[in-house]
Amino acid sequence: MLDYPQVILEFMNRDHAEFVSLREKLLGLLTLKSPIAEVDTLLDELHSHTVQHFAEEERQMQATQFPPYPMHKHEHDNVLADMASQIERWKLQRDVVVLRVWLEKVIGEWFSNHVSTMDFATSGFIKMNQ
Repeated sequence: MLDYPQVILEFMNRDHAEFVSLREKLLGLLTLKSPIAEVDTLLDELHSHTVQHFAEEERQMQATQFPPYPMHKHEHDNVLADMASQIERWKLQRDVVVLRVWLEKVIGEWFSNHVSTMDFATSGFIKMNQ
């Protein structure tokens, strides 16, 4: 289970919990050697959820004129591009080890760090400026 702090905005906490849940379900499916279609569906759901979550965060940052918005948005864009690339790679190669390492290490470490730093600061700014 990922270790990450709660932030001051409830919508972000709900989205973070959903992200963690989807990631954990995917890791579970990969451990159980589940049907590929189930993994594909859940990966697409993770991507869709992340796109929607980032869009809401970005709307809130813009509405409150969050000064480091471009930096935060840039990280979102990079993560979405990497996620799309990894999903495409999975669908072409079906390499369980590569997908598991990406979900466990790359996404796990990024998520914990992102929530602890960028989202923690961003949520405080948004809350103060709403």
